[in-house]
Amino acid sequence: MKKKPNIKPTEEDLKDWQSFIENINSIEDKDAPFDNLIIEKNNDRLFDIRKDLHGLKMHEALDVVSNTINDAIERKVRKILFITGKGLHSNKEQDPYASKDLSLLRCAVPDHIKNNFLENIVKIEESPLKLGGSGSIIVLLKKI
Repeated sequence: MKKKPNIKPTEEDLKDWQSFIENINSIEDKDAPFDNLIIEKNNDRLFDIRKDLHGLKMHEALDVVSNTINDAIERKVRKILFITGKGLHSNKEQDPYASKDLSLLRCAVPDHIKNNFLENIVKIEESPLKLGGSGSIIVLLKKI
């Protein structure tokens, strides 16, 4: 007879959970509109918009990218940071059609932007390491 695993939370688990609940406001809301601008020490904005695409399906992420860029153009803001992730936690192994070497969002987002917003873009580049490195993309829109 197989023994059932112990699923009762430990004291440490309960303490961690309580700490999490008490500090819920410190958790980033990745779905907030124009979430969490990154500010330098001299109060200059590094980015006008920061969008986290983690956990989104490809079509959802590309819709968010399009909506964000359209909104940025309408609001006349120029600097956007898209966080795509590096693809380390994707289920690429189960998809026979997915590349095992390339992150889907990391490659698809810049292509989508180039294919749909080229006339509005000054440049698209990988972020410096302190802002996510290859897991995020900086988009600079033209002044309107």
